Amino acid sequence: MRFRTFVVFCVAILCLLSCASNSTRQSPKTLVSPSEKITEEAKDSNYYLTRAQQNYVNNADVYQRNNYLIQAAESLQAEQQCPKSIKLLKVLQAELQDNRHYTHANLILAECYLILSDKTFHKVEAILTNLTGAYGYQARIAALQSQLHVNKKQWLEAAIALQNTNMEELDKTRTIWEWIKALDLPELENARLSEPSLQPWLQLAIIVKRFALKPEMFNQQLVSWQSRHLGHPLVINLPEEIQFSLQQEPIQAKRIAVLLPLTGRLANQGLAIKEGILAAYLEDLPNAKFTSNNSSDYDGATGNIAQDNVQQYREIRFFDSALKTAQQLNTLVADFDVVLGPLVKEQITELTEVLPSDKILLALNRVQLKTKTITINQLGNLFEPSSPVAEHYYFSLAPEDEAQQLALHMQQKQLVRPIVFAANNPTTQRMAEAFVAKWQEAPNAIQPDLTIFTDSKNMRNRVSEMLDVAQSKQRIRQMEVLADVEVFGVERNRRDIDAIVLFANPEQAQLLNPIIEASLSPFAQKSLSVFASSRSYSLDLNSNSLRDLRNLTFTDMPWMLPDHSWQSLASQTTQLWPQKQDTLLRLFAMGFDAYNLLPNLRRLKTLPQVVSYGLTGKINVDDKGVLHRRLLWAQVAQDRVKLIEMD
Repeated sequence: MRFRTFVVFCVAILCLLSCASNSTRQSPKTLVSPSEKITEEAKDSNYYLTRAQQNYVNNADVYQRNNYLIQAAESLQAEQQCPKSIKLLKVLQAELQDNRHYTHANLILAECYLILSDKTFHKVEAILTNLTGAYGYQARIAALQSQLHVNKKQWLEAAIALQNTNMEELDKTRTIWEWIKALDLPELENARLSEPSLQPWLQLAIIVKRFALKPEMFNQQLVSWQSRHLGHPLVINLPEEIQFSLQQEPIQAKRIAVLLPLTGRLANQGLAIKEGILAAYLEDLPNAKFTSNNSSDYDGATGNIAQDNVQQYREIRFFDSALKTAQQLNTLVADFDVVLGPLVKEQITELTEVLPSDKILLALNRVQLKTKTITINQLGNLFEPSSPVAEHYYFSLAPEDEAQQLALHMQQKQLVRPIVFAANNPTTQRMAEAFVAKWQEAPNAIQPDLTIFTDSKNMRNRVSEMLDVAQSKQRIRQMEVLADVEVFGVERNRRDIDAIVLFANPEQAQLLNPIIEASLSPFAQKSLSVFASSRSYSLDLNSNSLRDLRNLTFTDMPWMLPDHSWQSLASQTTQLWPQKQDTLLRLFAMGFDAYNLLPNLRRLKTLPQVVSYGLTGKINVDDKGVLHRRLLWAQVAQDRVKLIEMD
């Protein structure tokens, strides 16, 4: 038996040797005169495979043969022939007797898996788990571990592992910074207490997140940090985005034009945003002053014009954008330095094409951003002075953002198999599709089951089908037929799911949640979590309605949840508009935040990891100028709503 195994092993190695020989065919030999020095033969995969064969034939030395074969696998990896390297290692694994050889071979195997596909992290994780020791390969093991952690978005663990790799110091410093800045402030604070080797990165990330929107304090904290870590690579090579942010001035808006639909079918929405902008303007009035120079009398004796410094307030003017063309809107805002709006996507797209580049625009919706391609005729203009880049920003209460945040949150909770129920309307279906798409971005994610319901009867049937309750009832009836007696049984729901997601309005959620609760088996070892978006919650829900939503976990903006920081403003809005709809209250919050964000938009865009806390959530800006919100989490506990996640 051992002889037959050895024969198979030799045949496999010879096949691989043949493959390697064909792929690395030697060039025709040339005659060399005796006076010429013969160079040493290149040690490629073919060389090591030949040596392995010769050594074993001559000496029957298994250890040395395996050593050469592992080096051949290493060379195949370097030659970008990982499939052949994997084949060789698969054949070789059963023959390895030395722990060092075992570790080396498995590291090459894991590295090749990641080189060939990003869907092989589970294989790499299994390999690293089964290693018996490092045997001098600590740096390579650390590199693989860091990649595994990055795949799981475990940024702190990835940074810890990367420190032990052989990556060039400057690249290592920059990579660790990219990962550390992805952590939230609470995570940074906790890590600062437990990871002394990462202190320079952690402290800088905390300074940026805490003080970036307070320029004077930011500069002071940065100087103090630099003095504490003199000579550190991160100090010597301060991240470019921080250097750039230090050179930027806040947006000093003196005249703001607001473009909103104040008449027509969107008038209510436009007026709600207008009220939010005005509320923010009046609250910020003490900071809305600026000094202007007004000329007075001409002094004939000195030839100078006497100037008076006059305190003025920021001007804000509202224009009705309904039924106006982009050219008309552009004419309206000609004398203003900042434009807030429009709200309608088509108007935003058209206005951005004609708006002068010196105008700062914060559009109140999100559009498909165009990527400019350079034509052949434009190649000659590449080295000519370029025109100023337009400052355009886009703020939206996009429901798809909520769905994506919901998917990420559930995956962080280690949930793997949700069922999604969505009402039959365009918005909830878009949310469901966004949830599923985001969910599937995770490695090895199982596609969620998605079902659309049309009415309450259809809703009940869909729940029964998706939870397999109908099948359970049928099995009970079959038992009754077979036994010819009445069977007392309790239906059981399927066991392979661990969460349920609802995209529905409050009325639908009040019907759906009890149906789901009644369909769950009392014998289940753990209860299923039920998640929803802000569309399932309303401030108008009374105690009885909330009881129907008990245990429902949902996202919403701070403004709509209890115990937020704007109680005085909430009291005023309730007095002014006691019957205000939830949708309009959310748009009010959007207008309030839009005005307050204006001074900080540049720095937020330069530092995407920095967030501004507002009525609509924690807001950051990406490098394209698109604003993104992160909402809070709340849960219905009996007849009240409680926050379950706050910074």
